[in-house]
Amino acid sequence: MEKIKKIFQTFKNFKISRTVSSDLQCPDCKINLLEDSGYLSLGICSACGHKDTLSAKQWINLIFDQNSFDEKFLNIDSPDPLHFNDSKSYKQRIKQAQDSTGEQSAVTTGYGYIKGIKVVAAIFDFKFLGGSMGYAVGEKITAAIDKAIVKKLPVLVITCSGGARMQEGTLALAQMIKTTNAINNLHDAHLPLIGILANPTTGGVFASFANQADILIAEKEALIGFAGPRVRAVNDTEQDRVLSEEILARGLIDSIIPRNELKQYLERVLGLIIANEIKVSAPRISTNSMHTHKVSNGWESVTTSRASDRPSAKDYIDQIFSDFIELKGDRNGLEDDVLIGGFAKLALKNVMIIAQDRNGGQTEITKGRVSASGYRKAVRLIKIANTLKLPIICFVDTPGANDSIENEKIGLAKSISDTIAELSNSQVETISIILGEGGSGGAIALCCTDRVFMQENSFLAITSPEGAAAILYRDKKHAEDVANALGVTALEHENIGFVDEIIPEPENHSIKTLKEASRFIYDALTETIISLQNQNQKSRLIAREKKWNDLGKNTKFSGKIQRLLLGITRKIKI
Repeated sequence: MEKIKKIFQTFKNFKISRTVSSDLQCPDCKINLLEDSGYLSLGICSACGHKDTLSAKQWINLIFDQNSFDEKFLNIDSPDPLHFNDSKSYKQRIKQAQDSTGEQSAVTTGYGYIKGIKVVAAIFDFKFLGGSMGYAVGEKITAAIDKAIVKKLPVLVITCSGGARMQEGTLALAQMIKTTNAINNLHDAHLPLIGILANPTTGGVFASFANQADILIAEKEALIGFAGPRVRAVNDTEQDRVLSEEILARGLIDSIIPRNELKQYLERVLGLIIANEIKVSAPRISTNSMHTHKVSNGWESVTTSRASDRPSAKDYIDQIFSDFIELKGDRNGLEDDVLIGGFAKLALKNVMIIAQDRNGGQTEITKGRVSASGYRKAVRLIKIANTLKLPIICFVDTPGANDSIENEKIGLAKSISDTIAELSNSQVETISIILGEGGSGGAIALCCTDRVFMQENSFLAITSPEGAAAILYRDKKHAEDVANALGVTALEHENIGFVDEIIPEPENHSIKTLKEASRFIYDALTETIISLQNQNQKSRLIAREKKWNDLGKNTKFSGKIQRLLLGITRKIKI
C-alpha cells in the first residue's frame, strides 16, 4: 500500500512539473528537470538556480502541512459579458486553461494548516490565463475572506498575476473594488492578511487587495509593479523590469524570503500575530530602592545618555524579546533604518515594537534621527497593531527628528503629527520607554502612551541643549547651563507627571551591563502590560487622555524644587 502511495505521489509531482514548464530541460543549463528533486518541490533548478513560476498546487505542497489543504468555492464560473473573441472565443480560452492546469480558475481558495494554525488562503496560478483577475477570481477571493471573518481566521494570499482580465472588460476592473472592500471588512474584524508576491505580480491585482496586506512578502527577483514592460512599451516609456529588491529598498514591501524558507517564515509570523495572554514565570524585581538617580544635573544626564557604548534599542530588543520579525517601509516609496519595528514576543505575549535606533542613519548628522518616512512607517505599524489587537511598545532614543530640507519638503511635521494622532488614539495598550536621548518632537511622537518610563540616566528636552543655547544665548558654549535649567532629567519628568516610573540602570551602564539593565525593563513591561490589560478599555483610554490633559496643573513649583535637589546632590558629591 505504501509503495502505491509513493507511485501516486511521483505521478502527481510529474503532472505538477509539466504545468510549471512545457520544457523538461532547464532553459539555462539544459539538465533534465524531472530528475531534479529541487525543481519538483521548489520550481528551482538545483544545478544553475533557474527559477520557474510555481503552480497553485506547488504552492500548497510547499507551504501547508501535508494533506491539510481543503479546496473550497469551486462552483464559481467566469461570465462572458463581452462575448469576447480573438483567435478563439473567451469560453474556449477558459476551457483550454482548465484542461492544461487542472484548475477551475486562476485562483485556488480554501483552508489549510501551517504548523497547526488554520489559515484561509487564495493562491494564484499564472499558467491559468496569466493569473488574470476576472469575476470568478474576485468572487472566490471575496467568498474566502468572508468565510475567514466568520471563522475568525487569518488570510494568506499568494499572487502571481498579470492583472485584470481583458476579456471581461470593466467587470474585471470592478473586482479591484470588491476585493479591496473585502480586505477592509477583514481588518474591521481585527484579522490579518499576509501577502506573498510571486513572480510576476502586476496590474489590478497588485493595485488593489494585494497591497492592503498587513505583512507583504515577495520572492527574490520577482517582477512587481502596476505596469509590466509590455504595457509600458505601448506608452513609449522605459521597459526595464521593476524587481522585488528595488521595491524593498523603497519601503513598499516588508521582506524578500527565498522559497525554501517561506514555510518557516510564515510559521513565525503566524505565531506572532495572533493575540494571546501574557504569562510571567518570575515575580518582578523591586526597583524602588534602586532609584539612585546617579546623574547630578541635567548636563550629566545629557552626556551620559549620549555615551557611545550605551545599548541601543536593537540591543534591548534582542535581549528582552524571544522573537522579532521586522516590518519595513512607509508604503510611500521610502524606507528609514532609524525607525525600526515589527512583531515580537514578550513573555509569550505577542506585541508590536516601534523603536528609534540610535545607531541608524546614513551619516553622522542623520544618526539616530527619524525621517518623515520613518514616522509614516510608525503610523503604519500602529494601525497594524490596532487591527491585530497587539500591545504597542515604543523605545525612544533620538537626538531629534531628521530636519533636513529634503525631509521638510516631504512632510516631516505632518508625519510627526500623524504619529502623535494615531498613537494617542490607539485602542490597544501602549507603553513608551525613553532609553537615552529624548530630543524634542522627534521623541514626543512616541511618548503619547498609557505609560511612560525613563531609564534613570536618560533625558528628555524641548530641544537639544546646544540648540537651545544657540537660540537663547546665540552661543553653543552655554549648552551645559541650559541643560541644567530646562528640567531634562528623569527625576524632573517623574515629578511633573510626564513619566510614570523611572527604570534603574546598573552602575557604569554600558553594553557590558545590557543583560542586567534588560531585566529591569522586562519586569516593568510585563507588569505594566498585565496591569493595563486588567483595565476596562474605555476606562484606560479615558485615563490616558486625562493624564496628558492634566499634565502641568499641579506642578507650579516642582521644577524649581527638583533643580534645587539636584544642585544639593551635586554639591554633596563634590
